[in-house]
Amino acid sequence: MLSRIKWLSFSIELFLAVPIFGNIAGESIPFLLCLIALWHASVLYISRSEDQPILGSILGILASFLNFFPIIRLIAHAITAIVLIFEIQKAPGME
Repeated sequence: MLSRIKWLSFSIELFLAVPIFGNIAGESIPFLLCLIALWHASVLYISRSEDQPILGSILGILASFLNFFPIIRLIAHAITAIVLIFEIQKAPGME
């Protein structure tokens, strides 16, 4: 189940790393990034309870709060997506 949750987190971050979608979400719907930060906090809690990597979730929370800096926001979401895909591939028990 955690692998599916991490895949969903990766998909969200990759979506927000695309400039047009990230800018629309960040500037038009700012509360959406707060919801995504809560999502990452939930994934962080589940990952910690199952002894799985947590760096992607921490970076996701930070990327969500970098909403006020458009270029940095897009780069942060791209880095978070890359970290999440590595976590999915390298974590034990993940497909």
